[in-house]
Amino acid sequence: MIYINGKFLTQKQTGSQRFAYEMTRELVSKYNEGEICILVPNQPINSSYNVSGFPIKTIGKLKSVFWEQIDLPYFLYKNGKELLISFVNTAPLIYKNQFVSILDLTVFVNPKWFSKAFYYYYKFALPRIAKNSKLIITISECSKNDIVNILKVEPDKIVVIYCGVANEFTNTGSPSPECENILKRLEVKKKGYLLGVSSLEPRKNFVKLVQAYKKLNNDALPLVIVGSEGKVFADHDLKEMITDSPNIKLTGYITDVELAYLYRSAFCFIYPSLYEGFGMPPLEAMASGCPTIVSDTSSLPEVCGDASLYVNPYDVDLLTEAMIRLHEDPQLRAGLIEKGAGQYKKFSWKKSGDALEKIINDFRYQSYI
Repeated sequence: MIYINGKFLTQKQTGSQRFAYEMTRELVSKYNEGEICILVPNQPINSSYNVSGFPIKTIGKLKSVFWEQIDLPYFLYKNGKELLISFVNTAPLIYKNQFVSILDLTVFVNPKWFSKAFYYYYKFALPRIAKNSKLIITISECSKNDIVNILKVEPDKIVVIYCGVANEFTNTGSPSPECENILKRLEVKKKGYLLGVSSLEPRKNFVKLVQAYKKLNNDALPLVIVGSEGKVFADHDLKEMITDSPNIKLTGYITDVELAYLYRSAFCFIYPSLYEGFGMPPLEAMASGCPTIVSDTSSLPEVCGDASLYVNPYDVDLLTEAMIRLHEDPQLRAGLIEKGAGQYKKFSWKKSGDALEKIINDFRYQSYI
């Protein structure tokens, strides 16, 4: 039996949870009923996940970290110590027969981006989880190097399994009325706005994006920002800056289908993040036919290749210049769209699922001999 730590299904879906969900979906499609089971706490599953067909089992009475550290390992020890896979950076500290995904080490790179409670928990937990696990899964060579250097893990214990692009972003069919209505609600036109997509936390660097945008002429295209604000990541400076700018539009919650339509309809996509373990939004934009401006930091050059216009995310003037350059150079914009159409195809959830399936089967075979 393969067990999956399904705590992520009770959480809001951001990049980490998207990785967990897509990898879980791939594994469920590859193993028969009775071979795989998703263990969840007694909490509602977030409505953003389609879990139809998922073999889910509710266990324990506790919630959140207490469920993960008490109820989950207790169940596993009582049921044969089978393989557990935890996909979202945390896992039971006292359970050793497990694969753990450590997607990035952002919390170690800059603790100031997080609450003290969040930082101290991860500072305590991650080194111990890394030491006790059978295998660490991460999502880029950049993250692998960080895990080796910061957590002092042997490279042979770490495998890189890239993220993919959801089908919603590669669909070129006719948009639904709901999609077209979102442009009306935001008061923007097709190819008539700049787009930023991210959770609104400090490391995503949207303060610099807004500062750079405000340096453009008054007749500049509107800036649409898609993102959610978490409790531990509140960026109050950004909220104040947006409130003062009527030409900056916040979407609020939207579906993946609506997001894909915003990508397809945007003049360009801008991603000035200071640190990424992978960075899915630029690939989503490429898959949707939208040219991208991204940071030249962390994993982003690894993921985006030669299909993006790169900027130093700390330099507001360079970010402004990149937006102007893309607006004034149609040939550059067309070239980025063409390169992006090839770049995103290097990554797929199916390829990643196939890679993980082979790793699991090899591990189980070695365990039996």
